[in-house]
Amino acid sequence: MTTTENASNAYDLERAANDPERILEYSVSNDDVTSLIHAVEDNAEAIFTWRYDKGERARLDRLYEKAKTSQWNGQTDLDWSIDVDPYNMLAPANPLEADYFSKNPDSPLHKLNEKEWAELGVESLNWSLSQFMHGEQGALLCTAKIVETVPWIDAKYYAATQVVDEARHVEVFAQYLDQKMGGINYPCNTHLGLLLDDILEDSRWDMTYLGMQIMVEGLALAAFAFMHETTEEPLLKKLLRYVMSDEARHVAFGVLSLQEVYQDLTVAEL
Repeated sequence: MTTTENASNAYDLERAANDPERILEYSVSNDDVTSLIHAVEDNAEAIFTWRYDKGERARLDRLYEKAKTSQWNGQTDLDWSIDVDPYNMLAPANPLEADYFSKNPDSPLHKLNEKEWAELGVESLNWSLSQFMHGEQGALLCTAKIVETVPWIDAKYYAATQVVDEARHVEVFAQYLDQKMGGINYPCNTHLGLLLDDILEDSRWDMTYLGMQIMVEGLALAAFAFMHETTEEPLLKKLLRYVMSDEARHVAFGVLSLQEVYQDLTVAEL
């Protein structure tokens, strides 16, 4: 694919991501709200490699070895017997933000009473945790795609460990929502869903890396860290700490791999 074609594809993706009609269509296209299936066309080829020289890419090999010794079990390493009261795990409101929403007559929230504010806080937390869970499933699918499409054996080895990581992340977020937050599971955010679709639909394996390992994983790591710092609930805090330890490796996987792919590109191609 030429540089011009790549640039055109990048422009098309950017335009599509900000297309109001596409966003609206995604939001309302599922007429059956009980549907549990969302299909995305995967345009990539599965690639075998007959070169099995482990360690040819030494940094990826070290990351793979670290991943093998850093596995944790969401069922045995987390104490699910801890009682969680969603109303007692909310972070104190920022006074400036609270004043803006509660005292600004232009805000739709300015008439909420104390109980309604608490309900809003719990539902906001449920929504955030739901998006974490959906994003982790997106990472699960994208990393499985990397296993299929990347031509390097060291990258296939490491990506396989990340598939296990992502499955564990989906598992623990789903369990936390089900057992500790009343079983409320909000649908996938429209913009997150469109981004995941675009990453999975692209045929180029480096775009899977760039979209998931760098963009989504990098943002997720920051979001997890923010929630980790603003909650004192011990189960969620430990869960997030475990997840962040995995996510740091995942971002490193993207950086190490794309450095090799992009190091010879010109400024214009980048």
